[in-house]
Amino acid sequence: MSIYPKSLRKWIKSKVTNIVKEENRKNKINSESNVNNKLYYPYKSDSEFYIIQKSNFNHQLKCEYELPIPPKDLWLGYGENPDEYLKGRIQINQMLKITKNLGYDPEKPGNILDFGCGAGRMIRWLKPYSENKEIWGVDISSEHIIWANNNLNPPFNFAVNTVVPHLPFRDNYFDFIYAGSVFTHIDDLSDSWFLELHRISSDKAYLYLTIQDRHTIELLETKYRDKWLSGYMRKFPEYNSEKENFNIMVGGRGPDSQVFYDIEYLKKSLKTLFNIVSIAEEAYGYQTALILRKK
Repeated sequence: MSIYPKSLRKWIKSKVTNIVKEENRKNKINSESNVNNKLYYPYKSDSEFYIIQKSNFNHQLKCEYELPIPPKDLWLGYGENPDEYLKGRIQINQMLKITKNLGYDPEKPGNILDFGCGAGRMIRWLKPYSENKEIWGVDISSEHIIWANNNLNPPFNFAVNTVVPHLPFRDNYFDFIYAGSVFTHIDDLSDSWFLELHRISSDKAYLYLTIQDRHTIELLETKYRDKWLSGYMRKFPEYNSEKENFNIMVGGRGPDSQVFYDIEYLKKSLKTLFNIVSIAEEAYGYQTALILRKK
């Protein structure tokens, strides 16, 4: 028989239970905070020691420019085989076609930035223009950048950046910046990132950015209804009720968020920084391409 009264034992049990619940709640909040506020994705984050080995180019698959193709786990879901992965060339050609019609000439000197380059799916197709300019790629994934620096440098240059709006380049450094499916994943800090891209853009720069907009939603409801993104967004009740009435709509948080814009709202937000000189729907799958010129 216990020497403690039943009422005391009950109180102790209740107190311990509440303490455990509170600790679990704090751990959950901290875990979610760590996921959503991750500054970048470290290379081999579960290891205290790593080595970057020399590449063996003789045993790697290459594209027609003799540039190695990364392992499949670095493809970011772009394709199921090398031929599909290399279709980044289609998007580069589409981008250059649109911007050439607006006056951009990739043959002329003027540095280029791939903002959110992954392991170089698109940048590789700019090799013919790399002789008279610097072409840089940046990304928040160290694993992708390390592979790219180890395999695609030269002719390109790469650096890891963070989700905090700062890039390690001086003012007015680039004449052409592109971001394929990057502002589709920037939730709270998009305004600051537009300011940062404005800072590093020259006065004659072209910026090519793809976004998800109202036309994207129409496509996700029809032509692309079987895509993962369509099902993912439909799980949010607010998406179903408010998809006709938003300026910005975000599903998920942090680098894995899915961001949608009303283009008229975006024009208003950017009016002190950029002119939107062209809007091309379905330029990047179901995404819309905006071409900006610095004011």
